[in-house]
Amino acid sequence: MDGTPFEVRVRSLREGWVERRESNFLSRSHDFDSQGRVLANIHRWASECIEDVRHVYGEALPISIDPLDDAAPFSITVGVVQRAAFELVDRGGAERSSWQVVARVATGGGDAGEAPEERRVRHWRRSQVEEILLSLLSAYERSLSREVSA
Repeated sequence: MDGTPFEVRVRSLREGWVERRESNFLSRSHDFDSQGRVLANIHRWASECIEDVRHVYGEALPISIDPLDDAAPFSITVGVVQRAAFELVDRGGAERSSWQVVARVATGGGDAGEAPEERRVRHWRRSQVEEILLSLLSAYERSLSREVSA
C-alpha cells in the first residue's frame, strides 16, 4: 500500500466515478451547452496537469494555459512553438447542429493540424488531455536536444 488514508482513497474513487458518469452523459449530447461543459472539463484537467508539470520542471519550463472564458477556445503553450488549442466546432449540417470539442496540436513551428482521430473522439477523458500534454512536452524536449547538437 502507498500509505494513503482509506478515506482519501474512497473519496477519490467516488469522485472519479461521479466524473466518469457525467462525462459519459455529456459525450452523448452534442448541443452547444453540453459540449461547452466538456470544454470546461478539459480546461480543468489541463490546468491540473500543468500544475503537475510545474512540480516536476519548476520555473525552468515556459508553460501556460489561457483562462477559460465561457465556451471560447483556449490554448496550452509549452516553450515557444509547442501548442494545443481546444475549441468547439459545429460538425452538423445545415439543418442540425452537432457540436464537438476538437484539439489542434502543433509541436514544432508548422501550422496546427487537427489532432489524430483518437484524440478528438466524442468522449473526452483526462487521459487524452494528459497524452496531448505529454506530446507537447516531448516536442519541447526534442527541440532542446536539437539546439544543443546544433
